Amino acid sequence: MALLKDEWLPNASMKRVITHWTVGKHKASDFEREHYHFLVEWDGTVVRGDRSILDNAKTSDGVYAAHTFHCNQGSIGIAACCMLGTNERPFRPGNFPLTEAQYLVMASVVAELCRAYDIPVTPQTVLGHGEVQVNLGIRQRGKWDPMVLPWDPNLSFSQVGNYFRSLVTRALEGKPNDEEEVDEGNTPLLVKARVLGETFTDAILEDGSSYVKIRSVATKLGWQIPKATDEEVTLQIGDGEKQKLPMKLVRGRGYVSARDLAELLGKEPSWDKATRTVIIE
Repeated sequence: MALLKDEWLPNASMKRVITHWTVGKHKASDFEREHYHFLVEWDGTVVRGDRSILDNAKTSDGVYAAHTFHCNQGSIGIAACCMLGTNERPFRPGNFPLTEAQYLVMASVVAELCRAYDIPVTPQTVLGHGEVQVNLGIRQRGKWDPMVLPWDPNLSFSQVGNYFRSLVTRALEGKPNDEEEVDEGNTPLLVKARVLGETFTDAILEDGSSYVKIRSVATKLGWQIPKATDEEVTLQIGDGEKQKLPMKLVRGRGYVSARDLAELLGKEPSWDKATRTVIIE
């Protein structure tokens, strides 16, 4: 079921969608509705802002949703209602943290916007406020929203951005972003993995089993891959002997079973359902 009404989506030429959090409470305020086209409350309720998307097609008249410094023209702004009292370093989410329900709904809303305005899902066209300066080269004022996830605060901005874009892509393809909705035979669900203290956002869940992208893990942990075929990968971990693991290709990328990798490392894998993370530590 669509989250956005047809009358909320006027004909307009829009270039990108920029996501935010409001630094407010979990309900949309009058002030917040002035600055964003759409807001997502703590329980996933979508609220329309005061300004039409059409107002941001051209901003020369000064009447538009001012959500991103020097980057409002052609930009749709959507915000999660949350994070009042937050602190970046050391990170504290405050008493109104971003919820995973909000985050998933926001991804679905962005997918509907991308479909309506033919916006591709790239780091330059679907991005967080905290990515604008790096991805678009438009200087911002120390903005970092919504690039830290309270349920997984150790992820980098780029990891969070890529994770969000993967959720948008899945929503565009009509695929669920909740592992409980994934039945056997469906396309693998993108989840996260934590291996020896390092976090990865490109793991997958398929048929009830978790798999990690082995090249990502090897690169970050300093392992070598002397050889890889479509069905097997050889790992060189430090000065140890070369080890072989079964491997499967998913969309041209090599994945190994989290259980197989954990056994090789002498660890017992675990699954954190709240953060959808397979843990090997």
